[in-house]
Amino acid sequence: MGSSNCAPEESTRLITLLGISKTPFEWFALVLGPVIYFAFLFAPLGGTITQQGGLGIIAWSAWWWGTGCLPTGYVMAVPILGTAFLPGMKFGPVLQTLIHPGIGMILGPALIVCMWSRWGFTRRMALFCLSKVGTSVRAQAVTWLLLSASISFFVANVVIAIAMTPIALEMLKAVGYDTASKLRKSKECMLIVIAIGIGASVGGFLTPMAGGQAVITWTQLSEALGFQVSMISFTVTMFVPVILSLIPVAILFGCIFPVDIKSFAGSTDFFKQQLRELGPLTKSEIWGIVIFLLAIALPFLMPVWRPYLPESLDINPSLIFTCVTVILAILPAPDQGAPVKPFPYQPNERLLSFNAIKILPVQAFLIWPTAMSISLLVNMTGTTTLLAQVIDGFWNLEPYTGTGLFTLFCGVLGNAASDTGAAGMIAPILAKATLESGVNPVPWLLMMGYTVNFAFMVPSATGTMALPIALEGKASWRLPVYGFFCSVACCLVSWAFWGTVLARNWTFFMTLS
Repeated sequence: MGSSNCAPEESTRLITLLGISKTPFEWFALVLGPVIYFAFLFAPLGGTITQQGGLGIIAWSAWWWGTGCLPTGYVMAVPILGTAFLPGMKFGPVLQTLIHPGIGMILGPALIVCMWSRWGFTRRMALFCLSKVGTSVRAQAVTWLLLSASISFFVANVVIAIAMTPIALEMLKAVGYDTASKLRKSKECMLIVIAIGIGASVGGFLTPMAGGQAVITWTQLSEALGFQVSMISFTVTMFVPVILSLIPVAILFGCIFPVDIKSFAGSTDFFKQQLRELGPLTKSEIWGIVIFLLAIALPFLMPVWRPYLPESLDINPSLIFTCVTVILAILPAPDQGAPVKPFPYQPNERLLSFNAIKILPVQAFLIWPTAMSISLLVNMTGTTTLLAQVIDGFWNLEPYTGTGLFTLFCGVLGNAASDTGAAGMIAPILAKATLESGVNPVPWLLMMGYTVNFAFMVPSATGTMALPIALEGKASWRLPVYGFFCSVACCLVSWAFWGTVLARNWTFFMTLS
């Protein structure tokens, strides 16, 4: 939080208090966070102080994340500080919300990718992308966008953010952007890093395995319909809207968002030569690839191998990733890896050693448990009661009016509370309200999950976690700005698509049998 967080040319405008140096805007943003919270606490919203405090915690967290007035991981203090002023909230249960059982799904893939960087595989992948795509800034941005989106169709979007960002960083290092400060100042670097995060988020709703918001939506659909919705029917139904949402985002990154230079330094031949100098894949790199694919495949193949294990065993994806990382910490590295590595090789080093763990951007990964905590606290504070009053009756309005208001609500809440957090809040009350009203819950639940997925403005969404990973836990104003335009474009697509589905009664998108 010192002066190193700010650009050198801004150092003369820093204000130092209690040994902490910040710009005037950063101090203003820092103080305004709790002010926003107390404004919600005492606003005439028709709820109790505790219910309105839940909304205040969401707004306070979103403001600090969006403005980047302090390292992103520090926002973890907001749920604790916010609930301290709310009647009926106890410290023990609040603290427990920060320890989420799914943390293995986040930490496991992250450590595997750190292992990739340790043995040189991320640099190899970066040079490969540069040699194939070329040095055009916009071509690189669109390529990373589409690549992240395509892979996140079938792999959790947070995993894609964790896996793809270090590869892109190695590419940017190869063209001279080797520090977080240089990345933050460069429009070109920010364009590519944000493209990865938003691409991973956009693709995170094609299958129930693609993101937390997709899992929540799929689970709630199965409960509301009384049978387990097949993943194939879910994917077939969502294919068209997901592809439609990719189109305006690709146009924004390929044509609209600003850049200072058209191409990065260097030539395609130069990067091909550097790639050749790395030599063939080493055994350590191959082990890293195989184990990553195994860790991803095991959860998907659970229906195949789970029946052969005792039913009493609690096997879940989080446990699988945790076990895989423990095994990596035991297995010795078979060789020294590729020639270019961040740390010198140590005799008898393990595949997942302390040298690999040192690469982990800890600040960035404190975001996810904070977002999950906020989602749980909203239920604990009773804030869902206020949310239920907001969405009640949208389905009784004219189709385009009802879907327009609902997509606006989902888009705003998603960008404040994160995609997974917003889905966790809305899905249960939406399913109950539609069923009690005699309305088909399928299009409304799908519309909800699809729209909160466009949480592009804050780094707490699982895909946009790419930015704090790249910036060593810090934020950039470009994410909320670029994210705003991408979110507006995608929400307009959602409004037009689901409004047309209901207006024209397109039953293909309204049933999941």
